[in-house]
Amino acid sequence: MRASFRVATVFGIDIRLHVTFVLVLLLGAWPWLVWGPAGGLFGAVMSLAVFGCIALHELGHSLVAKAFGIPVTDITLTPIGGVAVLKDRPKTPTQELLIAIAGPAVNVVLAVLFFAVGVGLEGLPGLVDALQSFGREAPRAEHIWVMLVSANIMLALFNMLPALPMDGGRVLRAVLSYGLEPERATRIAAVVARVVAIGFVAVWALSEHASPMLPFIALVVYFGAGAEVREAKLTRVLSQIPSGDVVSPYAPRFEPGTTLGQAVMVLQVSPLPVFTVEQSGRFVGVVTADDLLEAIRQRGAFGYVAALVRREVPVVQATDSLDVARSKLLRGPVRAVAVMRQGLFLGLVTEVELARAMEVSDRLQAKVQRSGWLERVDRS
Repeated sequence: MRASFRVATVFGIDIRLHVTFVLVLLLGAWPWLVWGPAGGLFGAVMSLAVFGCIALHELGHSLVAKAFGIPVTDITLTPIGGVAVLKDRPKTPTQELLIAIAGPAVNVVLAVLFFAVGVGLEGLPGLVDALQSFGREAPRAEHIWVMLVSANIMLALFNMLPALPMDGGRVLRAVLSYGLEPERATRIAAVVARVVAIGFVAVWALSEHASPMLPFIALVVYFGAGAEVREAKLTRVLSQIPSGDVVSPYAPRFEPGTTLGQAVMVLQVSPLPVFTVEQSGRFVGVVTADDLLEAIRQRGAFGYVAALVRREVPVVQATDSLDVARSKLLRGPVRAVAVMRQGLFLGLVTEVELARAMEVSDRLQAKVQRSGWLERVDRS
């Protein structure tokens, strides 16, 4: 069961609300309840309007990503902000830079638009008076425009703080990547991000008026920066390994006529999430472990694998790196990539092979580090 539900689809991108989103309405209404139910309703509606701007912010990221050919899964709104889930990462610093800037740019445009509408409807003196009385008087029409303008300005400025995984941190990494290796740029940006996270906690602890959400945002930034470093390391390692080197010739393979009962016996001893289906040595497609289990549940053991075959499988050459394979795996309709050499099918790369490659790399690196340490001890 997903912890979010879809409320709209824009340009083929699902907009989802996390189940905790009700907190947004409560937190938005609370400060305005001093002016009665009408004030609470105003606060709740304004919170929804602000999160509408956050959704447009994430949509800005998403549309630029799609323009670069990066699929977007969905946009999920939570009490601490929005997240656009991309199926792949930007391939160049320029792509990352433009995708990251797009969100804050949307907020700048919205701030200008709301300011222009507010001045047109209420006049500049009316907006200035509303800004001075905001939160001190019962809500009125002028406060709507003041809140929307100030919220979008704050969203743009806050998101441009140089803290991964926020937009400003991605901009910093993209700029650093023009002169440094991507992993090195990520590590520098992560250090800056963790300093900013510590700053968030300090501001929350020392200020009486700081948002109670700051510690949660600090945690997201601190651990998110670490996740970005791990992702950069993963990319470096996988980019050095040819896909053909990790294909196992011993991975189980089914034929279309394999019964579901026979297939499920293989599932009991194999950790693979996806299996090859071939006929007379010719690659036909794949079948997923999830599909097999669901079919067993619905039809029993006497159905056939043929009914579950997925034929649209991404393909890489044996000389392509595992990073290329992972990119196609993430984008593809199934979590597997077929590896070919001169038209001959070698096998599949799944998440299991990717994890094994990283495990072997980590063990080799640890062994090299231990050897170097022992060598230094011997010399001393």
